[in-house]
Amino acid sequence: MIASFGGVAPRRSRAGGFVRRARDLLLVAVALGASLVHSVVLGEENRAAARLEAMADFLARAQRLSVTIDSVYDIVQDSGQKVQFGERRMVALRRPDHARIDVTRRDGSRRGVLFDGTQLAVFDLDEKVYAIVSKPGTVDAAFDYFVTGLDMRLPLRELLRADLPRQLKDVVGNARLVAEEQLGGVATDHVAFRGPKTDVQLWILRDGDPLPNRIVITYRVAEGQPQFEADLSAWNLAPDVPDRLFTFTPAAGAEQIPVLIPRREKTP
Repeated sequence: MIASFGGVAPRRSRAGGFVRRARDLLLVAVALGASLVHSVVLGEENRAAARLEAMADFLARAQRLSVTIDSVYDIVQDSGQKVQFGERRMVALRRPDHARIDVTRRDGSRRGVLFDGTQLAVFDLDEKVYAIVSKPGTVDAAFDYFVTGLDMRLPLRELLRADLPRQLKDVVGNARLVAEEQLGGVATDHVAFRGPKTDVQLWILRDGDPLPNRIVITYRVAEGQPQFEADLSAWNLAPDVPDRLFTFTPAAGAEQIPVLIPRREKTP
């Protein structure tokens, strides 16, 4: 019995060693698999961040540009229902201090904003009214004032900022590559990231200049989580943008109206 036991014990030992080796190999395989998945995910995150940074750097360096923006956006009704509206924006920019945006809404109404380095002019061709406010400085400062000071709407003004890379600095780290996708027959990188109040998706051209082709913004903290979606086309990085393009001339019969500056409640 001792002999047979002694004879069996080594086999049990070899079996135990085999089990341990198999277990160790399995753990190694799992670990390698996990490392591989982590590397793939990390690689996608790095690529997404690189694509986002390349887009921001490229747009910020452009001294001149023009682009057509076709957008749709949700307006949440009191009932909670979301109703979609849309518009086309023709944008012309000449840094550091000239910009023009002409807007045509789906209902055919036309309006726009011009900045010539010294003043902002806002006009509505259908209502035949316009307003002018003195604001010497850069396009960035003028558009910031337009949105925050006058409480006006100016979608995607961030893409026109000279400091776009700094604006995206805090969100680049959580950017991820969703997929490589064809958009209207054009190869793009679909990148997504999350800001403090919004979820943003960008489709960035894969070939040539890293320009945004589409953007979708979800306002996740707003009631009803409305979305804004825009297709950006007809990019031109060397457009003809003479001074007269940014010179405001009121339409015949248009009336100048005062600029209404929203009252700001004082903090106690």
